[in-house]
Amino acid sequence: MFGKWMCHFFLWIFIFCFASNAKSQWGWNNSFKVKDEGVFMGGAGMAFIDGESYFSFGLRTEVGMGDWGLGLDIPLRFNTKNGELRSEDWDSSYDYFRVLRYIRYGKKHRSKIYSQLGTLDAAKLGHGFIMSYYTNEAQYDERKIGLAFDLKFSSWGMESVVSNFQNFEIVGGRLYVKPLLKMKSLFLLNKLTFGATFVTDRDPDGNSSSNDDVAVAGVDVGLPLLRFGSFYSSIYADHAQIINYGSGQAIGLELGLWKLGGLVTIQTKVERRFLGKNFLPSYFDPFYEVERFQPTGPTGLRKRDRLRTITSTQYGTYGELLGHVLGMIRLIGTFERIDKQAQSGRLHMGAMLSKPIGKISARGMYDKTNIDTFGDVFSLDTRSILRAGLGYQINSYLHLFTDYVWTFETNDAGKIESQRRIEPQLTFVMPF
Repeated sequence: MFGKWMCHFFLWIFIFCFASNAKSQWGWNNSFKVKDEGVFMGGAGMAFIDGESYFSFGLRTEVGMGDWGLGLDIPLRFNTKNGELRSEDWDSSYDYFRVLRYIRYGKKHRSKIYSQLGTLDAAKLGHGFIMSYYTNEAQYDERKIGLAFDLKFSSWGMESVVSNFQNFEIVGGRLYVKPLLKMKSLFLLNKLTFGATFVTDRDPDGNSSSNDDVAVAGVDVGLPLLRFGSFYSSIYADHAQIINYGSGQAIGLELGLWKLGGLVTIQTKVERRFLGKNFLPSYFDPFYEVERFQPTGPTGLRKRDRLRTITSTQYGTYGELLGHVLGMIRLIGTFERIDKQAQSGRLHMGAMLSKPIGKISARGMYDKTNIDTFGDVFSLDTRSILRAGLGYQINSYLHLFTDYVWTFETNDAGKIESQRRIEPQLTFVMPF
């Protein structure tokens, strides 16, 4: 059954990558891919949000200078009926700080020092068994300013995440070491890597008087195997414990081909999971900001409440595909499912063009949870997060661009529901 799902999964990934251009694990910034330069973008158009229409005026700035990157986003949306500025964009002091899209230094997994302040598009720690592709903007009007900070050296390193500087809600990190690195005679064993991860959500319901914090701790080990020419492989294992709840384990195999014939780079990962009672893998995932707390019933519903409903040991499989094709198309796709459990499928998918195709640019990122049948993948509902865009370059300075965003919002009754945004805009783009 899972093999059939994986065939569909990889087919869907390749179809999607040729139709869109996302940033996914590479981030959602710099739509026009101005490399190591800056770009000033200002535009006017329309915005359609939950059935309401707005005249939109925006200013976006992307600056890339060496290891540094900066992104600003200033939205001004005026209701077409009464001319009023959309209040949800500017109804708190925190909204003014969100004008800062991001400040970045370095590149994740490549630079000795990597840091990004602002939007976290796809935060991941280690192999992702505890935190995997977490985003702090699953609710657009409640998006947050967070921080990712990594250090990478030859024999040790660390990764860390803070979801929200306003309240320091989700805080986590991973420390890893290679204790045998200097023992060259051990051949592959000298690259054995040990890691330890801890992530906590200090206050899921946002009420400091309640005691509902949740924490997950884990350890992992990884070992490179064969490596020759453009081929490499490695194995790894993870163990995680949700404090005061259950634990789980995973073992995985990674395979990669780098610049095969100068045309294709592909990395795949297959992971088998052994999940105990009261345990969920990748607890901090793309939907966590929506699931962490929902004001339902007298005390609300928290994600950790689901843990008590898992009363037996379960087994599952996780697959991942990353690639760079023809030096133009980057893609990523992950799919996971628990054996013999309905609606247990989860999908994360994205693609990006390294270069525009003619005058066309496009992008897309898609997450889906509670998948049961393959047809579920194609429906947008309360289990979906989608960001997509299509652009056309009119001339050197003018671009016609349309964003389509399907995320979440909290309504007047405090209930979380889907939010749809469509924003066509004529944009002036000036590199510098």
